[in-house]
Amino acid sequence: MTEPDVPAPTGTIHDLGYRRYEGARRSDRSRWRVIARHQVAIAWKTWWRFRAPLGLAIIAMSITAGMMMFASERKSSLGRAQIFAQRLIDTALPEAIIWFCRVGFLASLTLGATIVASDIQSGAFTFYFARSTRPRHYVIGKLVGLGALTALIVAAGPLVLAGLRLGVADNTDELVELLPVIPKTLAVGGLATLAYCAVPLGFSALLPNRRHALALWASYYLIFGAMAYALAHVASPAIGALDLPVDATTALL
Repeated sequence: MTEPDVPAPTGTIHDLGYRRYEGARRSDRSRWRVIARHQVAIAWKTWWRFRAPLGLAIIAMSITAGMMMFASERKSSLGRAQIFAQRLIDTALPEAIIWFCRVGFLASLTLGATIVASDIQSGAFTFYFARSTRPRHYVIGKLVGLGALTALIVAAGPLVLAGLRLGVADNTDELVELLPVIPKTLAVGGLATLAYCAVPLGFSALLPNRRHALALWASYYLIFGAMAYALAHVASPAIGALDLPVDATTALL
């Protein structure tokens, strides 16, 4: 007669011995991708980090697109209405880019201006550099992750509006004449993405405290940028390039 099986007591350690790692081995050059994916995942995790600015960018794009469609239907009017409609269509994209840049600044406050400082305060540097993660992998990963998020806010919307501008052209000749709008919008979007990605990240690396880094970036954008914009009209227009939301991004259009 066999005895019933007695269950193993809680806390028993089963020594399975050493087992060699059998997973895929990736090159050291791909470690920046892990950092970039982690950056995107953290930003998407909470609504106020990225979802709220993205929603504002979508609202700005929708309003501008609606105005362009409304004006295109009024181009057949006579007198001042036709002139106003044509002017609205021509100026909608440059004016909208300014609003996209302002939304990009809001996103930089929650995404870019505190990245490095937050890693220093939370001790994440120990995790990143526990293995042979090199500084360039860290920088590239942060730039790529933050750049992808920023491009969705300041570059994707203007590109859609540029395509809509071509779509409301009256004839083929006007369409061909407006084709340079696409590469110009891509250039403006790339410049805005670089500005609202690299500059806040640089400010975040200057100070180890994330609140101080955030205050420094906000002061530069709001105070120093306004001073540069005012001096550009008095001294030299080149100074206006230091004002990120206006001259540095809309000059190409």
